Amino acid sequence: MVRLRTIALGGVLLATAGSAEASPWTLPAGTVVVNGSYTYQSASREFFETGPSRSFPLRGEFTGTTYALGLRAGLTDRLEVEVGVPLRLVSYRSDPVLLLPRPAMSMESELDFYQRNVLDLSRVARGVGDLSLAVRWRTPLRLFPLAVELRTKIPTGYAGPAGTFGEQPTTIDDFQRDLLRYVRPENVMDDVTLGDGQLDVQPSLLAGYAFPTRTFLRLDLGMNLRFGGAAQQVVGAVRAGQQLGARVLVYAYAQAALSLNEGRIIGVSVAAVDPDLPADRYEGTNNLLLRTPRLERDTVDVGAGLILRVLPEAELNFGYGRTLWGRYTALVDSFSISLAVRAQVVRPGASP
Repeated sequence: MVRLRTIALGGVLLATAGSAEASPWTLPAGTVVVNGSYTYQSASREFFETGPSRSFPLRGEFTGTTYALGLRAGLTDRLEVEVGVPLRLVSYRSDPVLLLPRPAMSMESELDFYQRNVLDLSRVARGVGDLSLAVRWRTPLRLFPLAVELRTKIPTGYAGPAGTFGEQPTTIDDFQRDLLRYVRPENVMDDVTLGDGQLDVQPSLLAGYAFPTRTFLRLDLGMNLRFGGAAQQVVGAVRAGQQLGARVLVYAYAQAALSLNEGRIIGVSVAAVDPDLPADRYEGTNNLLLRTPRLERDTVDVGAGLILRVLPEAELNFGYGRTLWGRYTALVDSFSISLAVRAQVVRPGASP
């Protein structure tokens, strides 16, 4: 049973790439786990406020890569801390398009007008993403491991999400009244960003159980208290894994984050009535769909992976995840690989 719990700990430790993973099985006193990960994300479809996913307009494609370093440390047998630092590169590529018709009485040549008004919505952002800090305390409950966690997500000063041409105006009527002012290449901002740019504080309950069949089960439930005008969320996850032999564990998970209220409007977003229409068939503003997205996000994700114990104190994790449904988010496919190394830096019973 000790060996099973050790490997099950590795499964829940690494099941989410990008940071050390929360677990109701807290680390023993003096134990440290260092986790390094690489995650690649891609998307060509998105979810609006309602309805199924639809293509990004103008053959748009999103990609993101994250290199992250995480650390978990057991302060006592029941209390541990965790920190995570991600380095992110996110990009959005799409075909350029001309939306504004050339005025009939314009003295400007067609070539000069087109060169000055062609919109390129492609964007790249890179830098340090949201820092994560967490504290977990495992309760004395003997029936199964149960831990209380307090996690914070701290932005690092990057530019947060905005409408296609900025945070102002916040109404479609105001935007339409002054299209020539707002629909200009120099105003393009969009929401290619390293995160939501606001503070989160998330208290959660984490429960787990390791069966004699070398199977583990985990259930998480919490509230994500989001500041900066973002919608509050209820969050939850279920994870299960099965040990195969002495070195392999397979796992699967489903997780969700659901908004409880409306977030603030981040500007006017310019989408497409027909997102599959080619750029050369746009006729002025006829295919434009104006929206006012809010700082909120709902997601339901599923994933699976395999953990390979390469050394007695080191594990490799290969994972895949996919967004099944959401609101104000992209349909993302995610591939990850991570390495976790465990060390006993202070012997049990010894003074730190």
